[in-house]
Amino acid sequence: MQRVAAYYGDEDGKVKKRIQNGKRTAAKVEVAPAASGAEAGPSEAMVKHAQRVVSAIEGRRVSREEVLALLLRQRSMGESAGGGYDAARPDERPP
Repeated sequence: MQRVAAYYGDEDGKVKKRIQNGKRTAAKVEVAPAASGAEAGPSEAMVKHAQRVVSAIEGRRVSREEVLALLLRQRSMGESAGGGYDAARPDERPP
């Protein structure tokens, strides 16, 4: 971990990391149609708050589009894709 931190701490590492993060945001996020009774996307207040928090964590100004891409990529905790621990024993009680 020390070598990784040292590498990304110098200028060449910062440039490489910026390029890697840029690839992540290059793909446009498509918004799926909202289910009945649900919002079409995150509220503007949530987007602004997330933008401030991510900017503070990363130490750089983060655009609204980057934040939207992050928020829309996340799944709700209540939605399950059918995998994980519960998929193995859906009808049984947890241990």
